[in-house]
Amino acid sequence: MSQKYCDKHGHPMTRDEVYNLPVAELEARSGIPLRILPDRPSLYDAVADVMIGVLGERRGRKTTMILPVGPIGQYPAFAEKVRDRRIDCRQLWTINMDEFVDRNGRTIPESHPLSFKAIMGEHFFSRIPEDLRMPAEQMFFPRLDSMDAIDRAFDQHAPDGVDLCLAGVGPEGHFAFNENPNFGHVVVSDEEFLRDRTRLVPVNASTVDMDALVASCGDRSAVPPFAVTIGPRDVLRSKRLEAVFFAGKFQRVALRETLFRVPTALFPGSLLKRRMDADGRLTAQRLTVWATPDEAGPVTVHTI
Repeated sequence: MSQKYCDKHGHPMTRDEVYNLPVAELEARSGIPLRILPDRPSLYDAVADVMIGVLGERRGRKTTMILPVGPIGQYPAFAEKVRDRRIDCRQLWTINMDEFVDRNGRTIPESHPLSFKAIMGEHFFSRIPEDLRMPAEQMFFPRLDSMDAIDRAFDQHAPDGVDLCLAGVGPEGHFAFNENPNFGHVVVSDEEFLRDRTRLVPVNASTVDMDALVASCGDRSAVPPFAVTIGPRDVLRSKRLEAVFFAGKFQRVALRETLFRVPTALFPGSLLKRRMDADGRLTAQRLTVWATPDEAGPVTVHTI
């Protein structure tokens, strides 16, 4: 796989240089704001403050957000701040990034232990006081049988892009379930990938492994093989994008690839540096990268 890296001036960098760059030089060399918090509770609290801040900037007007499951620690922190400060969320519209689909092509039910909709209900929506909470019809969740409805939600409620998008980035570069779109006989150009909207995707084997380790004690069979996901087009239309790295050392490569990889669909996280304008042109994205020292450190290899 071709791997090209450059700094904020477009000067080429080697893979070894990127992977071994001291943490203190990451922001200066990439030109991308990097917020390193001392631990995960501090990280989640800071991301919750970003969400609160965007609501404040909108001053009671409709506010739209794309939200992930992974990370989720910011949601209880957000709900606590809303409760303590009596922040009105009734004009907040949320669109979840993705959801699992089973081997028979059915969106998993909320009773499934990996249901993202159920996780959001438990960790986010139910914790916001009812008199401050947005109505259920302002909470959108991708389903295989309603993919067009998600695209219409973006077009109706965020025609110029959502006000805020939170995104994690997986080891091989996926945000939402937007992984390298090329597989088997399917060859997808970067231009085609950038236009993709809500769709069905197979879950990459490495993502299955990661989810199995994190969520099912290593049981790969518990992880559904497909997902429905919003596409790069609507993520990159976001007016503000925050990439959150929260899962430990195995995200170090993803963080540095996101910062320095020349944007490519082969590592989708590298595309988060770009914003898609209404005419399809790509410009600089308003991106901030968040992490703890665990995720931000240099890439090292140890004998096992």
